[in-house]
Amino acid sequence: MLQPVSHSTSAQPVIKVEDTSIKAVDKFCYIGSILSSNAVVDDDISARLSKASSAFGRLSKRLWNDHGIRLDTNIAVYKAAILTSLLYGCESWVLCRRHIVKLDQFHMRCMWRIAHVK
Repeated sequence: MLQPVSHSTSAQPVIKVEDTSIKAVDKFCYIGSILSSNAVVDDDISARLSKASSAFGRLSKRLWNDHGIRLDTNIAVYKAAILTSLLYGCESWVLCRRHIVKLDQFHMRCMWRIAHVK
């Protein structure tokens, strides 16, 4: 039997908990990761990039722009604070080339900013 086309409509499951029906959704956030019914990771990667970018921006004034802090200290903080928020849950991602390019572009922008390269 063939699998249904991804954009076709299928019957929504009926889930009840103590006589209360629970609505079925196409995607939802669970423990910080966005899960979708079609197993596409685009939304999760975009959300992770947004969270990591926000964390990186909050550290700009006190860390990245302070020339008195050594480069190896900045990189250690980047690995501990930014990369962990970016890559949380990545073990379950099925990546395409476009995803890898987006993640690599973010990483390189951060490295250039930390190293004060223009």
